[in-house]
Amino acid sequence: MGEEKKSEEELEKEIEAEVEADILAKLEKELEEVAVPVAVTPPEHRKLLERINQMDTTVEFVAGELWQRQGERLGFTIGLLYGVLIGIVTYVLFMIG
Repeated sequence: MGEEKKSEEELEKEIEAEVEADILAKLEKELEEVAVPVAVTPPEHRKLLERINQMDTTVEFVAGELWQRQGERLGFTIGLLYGVLIGIVTYVLFMIG
């Protein structure tokens, strides 16, 4: 009986080892499929950063110009309204006096 128990235990250990090896092999295969190799050489990286900085500068400049034009329109409208109000008040004061 002692020999049968040892052989059964050895068989169980062998089966567990095979299952673990199979699971590890599958996990390694999945990791290889999932992993995306990314390699950027330093000169390409510098060129990419320079292009991004240039585009960022251009976008900031254009956005600034657009906001400036919108501010000029708003300033013109507010100035026009104040001018009309001052003109009306002045006209009323001269008509009363």
